[in-house]
Amino acid sequence: MGATIDTNGSDRRLAAIRDYRLIEAIGDGAQGDLARLAAQICAAPIALITVIGADRQWFMAQVGTDLCGTSLDDAICTHALASDDMLVIPDLSLDPRTRDSGIVADGPQIRFYAGVPLRLADGVAVGTLCVIDTVARPEGLSATQRDMLCSLARQATTTLELRQLLAERDATLHRMAAAEAAISGNEQRWRRLFENISDGFALGEAIRDPSGRVIDWRFVDGNPAWFALSGFDRAAMAVSTGRQLDPAAPAHWADLLETMLADGEPICFLHQVPRLRRAFRGHCFRIEGDRFGAILRDVTEDRAAMRRQAALIELGDTLRDCHGVGDVARIASTLVGRTLDVACAGFGRIDTTVSEVEIELDWTAAEGASITGGQRFADYGAVEASIAQGEAVVVHDVGSDPRTASRAAALADRAIGAFVIVPVRRDGRSTSAFIVQAPEPRRWAAEDIVFLRKVADRVEVGMAQVESETRQTLLIQELAHRLKNTLSMVQAIASQTLRGSVDRTPLEAFERRLHALGVAHDVLVERNWVGADMRTTIGQVLAVFGCDERLVIRGPDVALGARAALALALILHELGTNAVKYGALSNADGCITLSWDVVAGRIEMTWHEQGGPAVVVPSRRGFGSKLLRLGLAGTGDSEICYDPGGVRVVMRADLSELTGG
Repeated sequence: MGATIDTNGSDRRLAAIRDYRLIEAIGDGAQGDLARLAAQICAAPIALITVIGADRQWFMAQVGTDLCGTSLDDAICTHALASDDMLVIPDLSLDPRTRDSGIVADGPQIRFYAGVPLRLADGVAVGTLCVIDTVARPEGLSATQRDMLCSLARQATTTLELRQLLAERDATLHRMAAAEAAISGNEQRWRRLFENISDGFALGEAIRDPSGRVIDWRFVDGNPAWFALSGFDRAAMAVSTGRQLDPAAPAHWADLLETMLADGEPICFLHQVPRLRRAFRGHCFRIEGDRFGAILRDVTEDRAAMRRQAALIELGDTLRDCHGVGDVARIASTLVGRTLDVACAGFGRIDTTVSEVEIELDWTAAEGASITGGQRFADYGAVEASIAQGEAVVVHDVGSDPRTASRAAALADRAIGAFVIVPVRRDGRSTSAFIVQAPEPRRWAAEDIVFLRKVADRVEVGMAQVESETRQTLLIQELAHRLKNTLSMVQAIASQTLRGSVDRTPLEAFERRLHALGVAHDVLVERNWVGADMRTTIGQVLAVFGCDERLVIRGPDVALGARAALALALILHELGTNAVKYGALSNADGCITLSWDVVAGRIEMTWHEQGGPAVVVPSRRGFGSKLLRLGLAGTGDSEICYDPGGVRVVMRADLSELTGG
């Protein structure tokens, strides 16, 4: 059931929803991006940004559902409104507040909920950012997931505040335009309003060619925040066009400006300014005639935070598929280099004296110089002591930092104007380090250093895992080699021991079965003894008979455990040997069909010979017959039919018996 909401709090909430026009914000693309990011970070199928109205819960953005809202009786989010931080309900079906809700007991039967209230500047909660799962999560969310969900909720609230602020500014600007028309010459009043806008604001006008087409623009004036954000000089702005001031301005902006001046529809845009290394979100609107207003907001840090988080997620996903130390270093360096937009990035092992780091494979931008190979810490300045203690070395300017000033010229020759070295410690010593370099002085953000530490830690773990897998593979290969030698020795001993035997038939059968074990062993070695694929095992065992064109093999992919693979190899070798000696492969016309299928957790395999000599029921049963009657799993679930037209063997087993070790 929905929570009972305090009346006074409800009045404040409903007033805020009305004042901020939050119902009109439903479907806002920015909120949708945050909901998708929340779902991805928390690995949840459903994520919502909600607004709690008087009698209904509305979804401003949603992932994993097509609904646009629910009744308050089914609104789990009402319980989160009173939370100071976050409400987490690991199992909704057990919580007395939610177990009787229609969407828990019936309907989609959701089980897990985590929601953060969206509090506006005055502290009133108007809704939530929440993630939902259809399975219970007794462990709830990880610390990182909780932190990121709270950060996303703050960003959602900031977006709502910004939307309201822009709406207020739009209204103010429209009033200013009307005041200018009504009170011409009142320039002082316009100036006061103009200067009091906190975001960057500029007044501009279009430049048209003789045909009337907009080809450029100029800025007439701007407030102090505009000049601070854009980096434009007031004198230069007075004599330059927009394209001259900002060469990075897209070519189509003139067309967009012409369309906006014609239909009055405002323009929103995101613009990256390379010379400032900053990103801005802008809002452009028509004022009168060819005049327009432009508002700028710096979103560099917001976008950088999202890039860093996305890079960490991508790194975790990618490292799981790495099988070499070089791959780990290359992938991590590439992600760091592109995310932080640096000239060079590399990860490597530190020697025991903590005087040098060996970079496996680095990443370099067009203007970067490679650091692959051995890099002496002394060449970077007085940094060895900090690295030995596991402290990050952060140098914003090699010329002014006291640790690097004496090496500034040499570092400049290597195109290094700023750098960061982040060491990783293991067992009480610094064992590896991440290095990033920029060609010019750069102010490294604290968030950049935290990001590098997280990447370095993940890479260290990834490399340790790869090295462990390499050692394990070598060990398996060594054991496999020794086992094959042992099988060969057993075969040789048996041959020598029985050399004087009058009847060599038992010896030959024994040798063939040892060979079958060797073939199955080869298949298992390829998969590091974690099992084998049924089709691969069948193909390699039957290939020794050299009759592939007379074999029809069909069936679904089935993974076998090691014991099942060995048993299947012996069975198939027995059937193949009998077919060559007495059955369908003993003449030129016979053929064999081997098929299998899996139904309701059981597998049924059929060996059917056709076209060979007439089948005669054997007078005695040897080891081979006993082996066949034991079947795939050794439980005896098999049938041998000596039909005159060809032997037919059917073997059945539970799939679980074949996939075990």
